[in-house]
Amino acid sequence: MSWIGEAEGATPLERVFAQRPELLRRYKAFYASLWEGGVLPRRVLELCRLRIAAVHGCAQEWAVRDAGVHLSAAEAAALEAGECSCFTPSEQAALAVAEQFPFQHHEIDDAAVAEAQAAFGAKGAVALLTALAFFDVTCRWKLTLAVPAQPVALDRPPLHQGALA
Repeated sequence: MSWIGEAEGATPLERVFAQRPELLRRYKAFYASLWEGGVLPRRVLELCRLRIAAVHGCAQEWAVRDAGVHLSAAEAAALEAGECSCFTPSEQAALAVAEQFPFQHHEIDDAAVAEAQAAFGAKGAVALLTALAFFDVTCRWKLTLAVPAQPVALDRPPLHQGALA
């Protein structure tokens, strides 16, 4: 990130977005809204965020954990490998869409979205697709900007602590 001038920020990605603080503020507010209100279970969001990080090979995003979501070592290994049979049917429905979102988004069909809608309702399906887009772009930013991987366990979902980790 040598092309970015020195700027204030809690994390390397925030230092990039310090160049446009209004974008950072809006991104955080929108992203936080995905985790609030109980439209989707926090665990589903965390599983999908991590699966997208694994698909991208984004160690920077994989290193961030929501400490409020218990994820066993076996579940983490399954997510990383793309083996989702150990998860609940609703989690599998969400992960099936997450799996395709980064590089096969044109192959996400009505049946996959219908499964997500059956699991989470229409509002949940919209929230899921929106969250997947945010998880995808966050990985792309971190990879493009060569943000260093910093293991961190957040006691609330990502961004709720005010840092774009």
